[in-house]
Amino acid sequence: MSDSRVRWLAFVLSFACYASVGYWLQVRHGFIIGDSLARVEAAQSVLFSRSPHVAAIGFIFTPLTAALQIPLVALGNLWPPMAERAFSGTLMSATFMAGAVFQILGIGMDRGLARWFVLTVAALFALNPMIVFYGSNGMSEAPFIFFIVWATRRLIMWMVDDDVHHLIAAGGVAMGLAYLTRYDAVAVIAVAGFLVVGTTYLRARKSPRFKRALLDMILVSGPGTLAFVGWAVASWLITGLAFAQFSSQYGNSSILAQEGAGAAPPKLEALLYSLTSITLLSVTLGPLLIWAVVARWGRTYWTMLVAPVTLFAAVLGFQAYTFARGATFPFLRFYIAAIPFAATVTFFCVHNGRLRTPVRLGNYAVREADPSPAAGKPRALAYVLSALLLAASLPVAGWGMTSAKYAPQEYGMGALFAGPNASGQRNLDQRRLAATFSTERDIARYLDRIDLPDGSILADPVYAFAIIVASRYPKRFVVPSDPDFVAMLNDPTANRVHYMLAVPNKGRGAADALNQRYPALYETGSDVATLELEVPNAGKDQPVWRLYRVNDPVAVTG
Repeated sequence: MSDSRVRWLAFVLSFACYASVGYWLQVRHGFIIGDSLARVEAAQSVLFSRSPHVAAIGFIFTPLTAALQIPLVALGNLWPPMAERAFSGTLMSATFMAGAVFQILGIGMDRGLARWFVLTVAALFALNPMIVFYGSNGMSEAPFIFFIVWATRRLIMWMVDDDVHHLIAAGGVAMGLAYLTRYDAVAVIAVAGFLVVGTTYLRARKSPRFKRALLDMILVSGPGTLAFVGWAVASWLITGLAFAQFSSQYGNSSILAQEGAGAAPPKLEALLYSLTSITLLSVTLGPLLIWAVVARWGRTYWTMLVAPVTLFAAVLGFQAYTFARGATFPFLRFYIAAIPFAATVTFFCVHNGRLRTPVRLGNYAVREADPSPAAGKPRALAYVLSALLLAASLPVAGWGMTSAKYAPQEYGMGALFAGPNASGQRNLDQRRLAATFSTERDIARYLDRIDLPDGSILADPVYAFAIIVASRYPKRFVVPSDPDFVAMLNDPTANRVHYMLAVPNKGRGAADALNQRYPALYETGSDVATLELEVPNAGKDQPVWRLYRVNDPVAVTG
């Protein structure tokens, strides 16, 4: 079977695996990560809100992850779990994580390594518990990993054959789209630019070497820079904020402050947390990296190793830096790049085979062949030992996902595997995490049973997104992206609003638009509404909901 067919077969099998796990997690058990469901609600609002428009997708997240789900969310009327259980997100992330497996295979096959070894490394990557989970849950990690691995693969080959098309694919497509997936890509875009400009300048011995280096840097970093500027300008024109993720009341900085975690952690503590997270996800990354450096040093194609080290280190370094600055959360998933980093480095622990034939050699291609490695047991031993080192990461990563401290978003899955008679505080916490958004789905079903017109329920998606996305009638909800939201919020009675969904005016609830307009709404109704229903929440760290009925207009007698 050709290498191409092997890669596509691996893609199909990986996609089927991740989609099946996602169905089991999200549709069967309702275990859904909040950011995944929020992106589905954003995609739904583009099509089915009271005022459908593209800008309704929002500017807190970069747009690609939600935008790609719009065609799938459109099928929600035919099969409700597509939106309600975020299965559209599952299909999106399964596609991209399967694509990452495809690219990991490509990195090994490009270097002509033994097929069994390449397949083993790719399988160890694909079956890592964190990769399986984030390939199935609709989060942005899957597309981000795909784009970074794709860019890495292209830059590895560019270091050898100097084919400008690699720069176009890596920068013009992969890294540009990576930024529209996650803000972290800004570090990769910058570092890749420095890598390329330095490499071209050193390789181009003759003038105009600086101009050539600058042109290559523009090719690889220019599109990502344009994506950065374009998204900031679009956000500023529509919302008045260029970087809503950092300056909006709904952004990370505000959420951290609202939850009492706005101050940066002590630097040493932050560094230890980041290093521990990386170690949990890829416990043998350090030894593999040292081995790869020793194995490649002084050989013809040693510069190939520079690309993965530079790009993946940029991702991990950026995460460690932002966490140390108090700008992001202590989530294990933010260090998931350590897993493809280790898989890629494993390929460099062994000698090259016959490199893939370049489509087009550049002026500064490395033309000298790699020395032939000695045949026999030493070579086979290197293959086996490096694969075993990589395999050691899988059980450690699985164990790390059970840590409430390092994996607060993952460890709730333990409830899905616990027996019905399991007890203890840990099991209770896991069950409450697994029950997140179940209450919101119940509220949506309750409201759906009431005969209400469109535009009759005031809600802010800061918490209510899980209710809106689970409702069969999303047009009933008046949300901040609607052009008449402020008018209806200011005078709900005159605008024939029937209900207001209220959350406590503390923590993240302080950013809720209803609480900002009516600070006492949750406690008293603020003289505009009367409490009709209070709903305790089964989910962990989720609000106790109050449903207020808007007061009827007071009759004026003359």
